Order: sequence, then C-alpha cells, then structure tokens
Amino acid sequence: MKQFSNLYIFCFSSALVLMVAAALSFTALSLEDKQNENIEIERKQNILAALGVETVKADVLTQFDRYIKKGIVIKADGSIVEGALPENLVPKKIKEEVDGKKKTYTIWVLPKTDDRLLPIYFAEKGIIVIPVRGSGLWGPIWGNVALESDMNTVSGVTFDHAGETPGLGAEINTEKFQAPFNKKKLFDNSNKFVSIKVEKPGTYTPDNHTVDAISGGTITSKALEAMIRDSLEPYKTYFSQSKSN
Repeated sequence: MKQFSNLYIFCFSSALVLMVAAALSFTALSLEDKQNENIEIERKQNILAALGVETVKADVLTQFDRYIKKGIVIKADGSIVEGALPENLVPKKIKEEVDGKKKTYTIWVLPKTDDRLLPIYFAEKGIIVIPVRGSGLWGPIWGNVALESDMNTVSGVTFDHAGETPGLGAEINTEKFQAPFNKKKLFDNSNKFVSIKVEKPGTYTPDNHTVDAISGGTITSKALEAMIRDSLEPYKTYFSQSKSN
C-alpha cells in the first residue's frame, strides 16, 4: 500500500475543504434570489390571509396588488416617513427596563438604524394591516393584524412561529386559535387602549378584549399577547388622528 506523507495528506484535505466550501458558496449565491423571492411571497401571502384572502403561490403577487392599495411607514407621532416602504423595514430586538424589570421586545427599523418605525398596509373598505413580531418560548413569533376602518375592531389575524412546541405553542398558526380574534376590540368604551388578552379558558368573563389561550401552551400564548400589545400600542396616536379625520 502506498504511503503518503503528512504534508501531502494536509494539503489534499485543505484543498478538498476549499473546493467543498467554494461549491457551497456558489450554490448559496445561486439560490439567494429564489430564496428572497419565496420569503417575499410568503410575507404577502400572510398579509392577504389576515384579510381573509386565500391564495396559492402562483397568484400571490397578483392578488396582493389587487387587495393592497398601498403601504406606508410612520413614526410614533403619526407622521409619514417619506420614501420608506414596509418591505424596507427589518425586525430588531431591544431591551428596556420597565418598572424595575428588564423587558425584551421587537421593533421595526430601517437597516443600520435604531429609530422605531411603524409599517401599515391599506386594503379595501378602509381596512389596514399591521405586521407584528415578538419572541415566543423557543424563538421568534410573528403575524399580521387587520383592523376595520374604525381603527379598533379586529377583522382578521395570522400568526406563525419559528420553533414553538408542536401540539402546544405551535397551535398559534391554526384557524382554531386565530378565528376568535375576529371582532375583538383594542380600545375599551372610554377609548383607552387595552389591547387583546389571551387567557386560560374558564378563568375570565368573555368580553370584547379577551380570547382563549392554548391549552398547555400558556407561555407562548402570553408571549403572543405581549407581541400584540407591544406592536400595536405605538400606533395609538395614528389611530386617534385617523378617527378624527
């Protein structure tokens, strides 16, 4: 059997590793545009789902242009950020101390900036769709909340996750969990923002602001409650301005 020197083996192994790395890099770059396209299609499909529009991959872009009239980005004071579009924004985790407790939540920003911005999509009949994002038990959770023209009544939602527990927290992306959000209210009768609570079944009196949590998925349910509250509360000024116009 032919013997190879240690130097030969090292050089051969290094060359092989470089060849494999180059091949993987080329494949990743070749597929990048397709991957980005699929991400964009899924994002638009989820927005349409919050409007109750069912689509297949082939017609998502056409349906999106049909049902979504425009998208804007605003600041917390309700002013429009000229030139910015919702699809330009990226999620960013931030940490704050509230009442002596550390709190982590996700905001939308333009790349390489820290200023919190608020995306809005406008659909037919005065309905708006707001993307929401937060942290679940095991990773990111996200979704879209559609509001009727009163800027108060929920007309539809979609939620999804990166890795919540199957059969428990992962149930946030099911119709059974999402349907009860329809017609819930963000503001109480005194026009105070109260958001939507997600509570264990049997522990609350049914009202306009509460839905059932997932049985056995309390942590994910409460994380989703926090995501909705933290994502929508900054829109209060915009909602108020829209109602008065």
